[in-house]
Amino acid sequence: MAGRPGLSRADLAAIGDPLPFRSPTPPQLPGYIPIETAVPCAEPFDDREWLFSVDWDGARALLFLDPGGSVRIQGEMVGDLARRFPDVSATASVKDGRGAVLDGVIAVLDREGRPDLAGFGRRLAAGAAAAAELPAVYLGFDVLHLDGRSTFAWPLDRRLDALRELTDQSDVLQAPDHVRGRGEALAAAAAGRGLVALLARRATAPYRPGVASPDRLRIALSNQTTCVIAGMVSRRRGGTRLILGEHVGGRLTFAGHVDGPHDRLVESWLAGQVAALKVASAPLDGVQPVNATWLRPALTATVRYQGRSAGGALLRPTLLAVRDDVDPVWCVQRPAVAGPIELNAGTRFSPTLLMPLPLGETAAPPRAGR
Repeated sequence: MAGRPGLSRADLAAIGDPLPFRSPTPPQLPGYIPIETAVPCAEPFDDREWLFSVDWDGARALLFLDPGGSVRIQGEMVGDLARRFPDVSATASVKDGRGAVLDGVIAVLDREGRPDLAGFGRRLAAGAAAAAELPAVYLGFDVLHLDGRSTFAWPLDRRLDALRELTDQSDVLQAPDHVRGRGEALAAAAAGRGLVALLARRATAPYRPGVASPDRLRIALSNQTTCVIAGMVSRRRGGTRLILGEHVGGRLTFAGHVDGPHDRLVESWLAGQVAALKVASAPLDGVQPVNATWLRPALTATVRYQGRSAGGALLRPTLLAVRDDVDPVWCVQRPAVAGPIELNAGTRFSPTLLMPLPLGETAAPPRAGR
């Protein structure tokens, strides 16, 4: 400022600086990002243009990491999950304090590093009170925003490179590995470890927020699905049965019954949710009330089942978790597509959380129906 023509240092001291200099404001993180979802795929496949990873069981969530250190968690149901998972929000960070938005899953793991869906359901019901008993981890698999700009248009390969640079593989924030090309071998190895699905993504694909992307495929390794809880029926010998629904052709249709939770904590939490969700008539298309408590579609149930009836209902379902983190809109019964085929060798898969899965000449897992 002393070099301003016509003004001495004494003049500047007398009048002050008429043009105070301020540093630019750092770029802000976006407020909300709709997630990209997967299309169901009929069976594992090999293709060098695709990257394969485990589809981890848990709450799909975006992690908003502000350069200043604050963390926000956005779930499928839009709400901020940071208060329910303080063990994630209080300790998650990336290298060099950079601003980023990660796409991933909040999971509870068993002792072998596999997702514990029953434990996750209990953690959802208890919230922060169960953080010590059932600690959560965040498994990141994409970067959607970095250093003040969107990365949607970047190819997946580039986004995964950025993710590896950002994460330091802490106990809370991890970036599990993927394998290129060898989907069939990974499926066999994952099925042998009791994992329920793979995620296949085209290496050159952009991120498509808010849609089911044809470049993102979910390959089921077991009969497991998540349905809307449309209602409840009290059982004569105590407990409840949940009435399940799935969206078919734009309508919520009957998908079967499943026995309600036997865990007292989850049962109590569910009872509290029901009180606020009761509706007078059945939300299911074509179903008439039969001494049932009908609910506004807001809760979901993840179940394992033994196939489907001719009408599409689930056969002998078993309840794994009652949840409020899944958007019921995505509980859709969709036919699986055939994946692209191109036999080609790839690299070994060395997941962060599991013991390395052997990708040798193993038998393919049994096909799983929707």
